[in-house]
Amino acid sequence: MNYPFKASAVALCALLTSACNATNPSNEHTQTKSNLRVVTWNIEHLAADNTAGCRPRTEKELAELQSYAKSLNADVIAFQEVGSVKALETVLDPQKWQLIISNRADSPSYTCRGNGLTSTQQKVAFAVKKNLPVEKVVQHKQFSDLKMGLRSALEVQLNYHGETLSLLNVHLKSGCFVDDYRRSDKDSCKLLAKQVPLLDKWVEDKSNAKAPFIVLGDFNHRLSAPYNRFSRDLNHPNGLADKAPNDVTKSTLFNANLMLTGCHPYYPAPIDHVLVSKTLKSDYVQNSAQFHYFDNMEPKKMLSDHCALSIDLK
Repeated sequence: MNYPFKASAVALCALLTSACNATNPSNEHTQTKSNLRVVTWNIEHLAADNTAGCRPRTEKELAELQSYAKSLNADVIAFQEVGSVKALETVLDPQKWQLIISNRADSPSYTCRGNGLTSTQQKVAFAVKKNLPVEKVVQHKQFSDLKMGLRSALEVQLNYHGETLSLLNVHLKSGCFVDDYRRSDKDSCKLLAKQVPLLDKWVEDKSNAKAPFIVLGDFNHRLSAPYNRFSRDLNHPNGLADKAPNDVTKSTLFNANLMLTGCHPYYPAPIDHVLVSKTLKSDYVQNSAQFHYFDNMEPKKMLSDHCALSIDLK
């Protein structure tokens, strides 16, 4: 996974004391039984065979992943970089979870950087507690049809308080870490420029229907900056943002982790996000967004190169 910042950003994180504390495990919010916890987690190359792929795991690490997943107290987890349902079953108990994965066709394997192993598949997936009714699953292959190797988006529709709650899990094109993706000649930015309108249309269609929704996942983009073009596009109520500044009061969604610092010591600006529709604002537990730290946060010993990010709904 590529990131936008170099290791020198550690110093910046040290300066941002208050922001860093906002994501410290000691400040985690307590989830009550009446709350619904929604999580996104790029689990980094999870394979059915834990010795295979770009991120092989020891039996000890696999047990630690299982313990960490349980500690999230999640009701719904949107995963990225999952090889198969069998891979998910190495971390979660299928007797307790409904496991749903993208049906994107397998892409060709490649040689992993650093270890020379052969890659496994990277797909998005959902794990939904079995007591939550899943009304519908929608496969959004338009995100991956743009080029072989891109990830599809995956939508689940749940029954929440008698309403249909739509959750869209995305893992967008990596490598375009610029403030305005439309002004870059990089191939990664050109591909992202084709994915953004697809995502924006989904958001606007749900907004026009006044439907409650959440978009979450690995955006591979720093959406927290108010001048970021991608962020402005999503906040613009009608199509892409062609004029600046946006009137944020007219936006139909908000970034729940807007004020959080990412957990990775080298990359303080998060690229994982949870975007919540304004129709859910009264249900959102204020300031509940949090990154869940691993027991060992040394970069080479982290269980994944992304920490899980959660929010609570009442």
